[in-house]
Amino acid sequence: MRKSINGKRRRSNKNILIFIVLFIFVCYICTFLVVSNRRYTFFESFFKNASAKINEFFIDKVYSTKNYSNKMINSKIKYLQDENNDLRKALDFKERNENFLIAEVINHTSKTWFNKVWVNKGYDSNIKKDSVVVNENGLVGFIGKVSKNQSEVTLITSVSDDNMLSVFVETQKEAASGMLSYYDNKKDLFKVESITSKADIKKGDSVVLSGFDNPLYKGIYVGAVVKEETDDYGLSRTVWVKSDVNFNDLMFLGVYLTEG
Repeated sequence: MRKSINGKRRRSNKNILIFIVLFIFVCYICTFLVVSNRRYTFFESFFKNASAKINEFFIDKVYSTKNYSNKMINSKIKYLQDENNDLRKALDFKERNENFLIAEVINHTSKTWFNKVWVNKGYDSNIKKDSVVVNENGLVGFIGKVSKNQSEVTLITSVSDDNMLSVFVETQKEAASGMLSYYDNKKDLFKVESITSKADIKKGDSVVLSGFDNPLYKGIYVGAVVKEETDDYGLSRTVWVKSDVNFNDLMFLGVYLTEG
């Protein structure tokens, strides 16, 4: 019985010794492979490159996600700041013009970018078709369609020969009448033609609605003259007008409320 126990102890000690020797040998080999100046074997190169690629992927993933997140946050902050500034301007405009209702733009699609926008007010808010739409910088358009809680705004950038606006060019001595007939979206300029007046039109002169279609809209600011052209016979004059309205960044608009 005693011999059996002693034998088991010797075998256990022998196994421990073998394990220690193997462990030291493996550590030595690993250390040698790491610090030695030699070419890696195929399998070493494969696993080393694979490990590097995996690390690179996860590092890039974390960095790009963080970077994207920061950009999104900064973009959101910038949008909220712009929205806040525009709302402040709109409310200030509202205080100076009690007949206007402030509405928020809720849809502005690329397909109809220079033709229409939609706002979040409708006939429940007393908005009516053909009501004038402005912001603090001037004329934006007119209400085209009205539903219960939404309205479609036809922008003045959609003007054409079939849908012209009657305007006045306000010179120092008199108002020269003309027709707002075209918008050049590349130059961001409006064309006013059919001006027959001999008035001295200068750069910077204001262009306003004439009020011929609706007396309530007379004098609403459209833009300022930037240059003038005449035809070959000098019978008709054309001016190009720059609006202060940024039609690419419409957030809050004022809708003129009419009685009745």
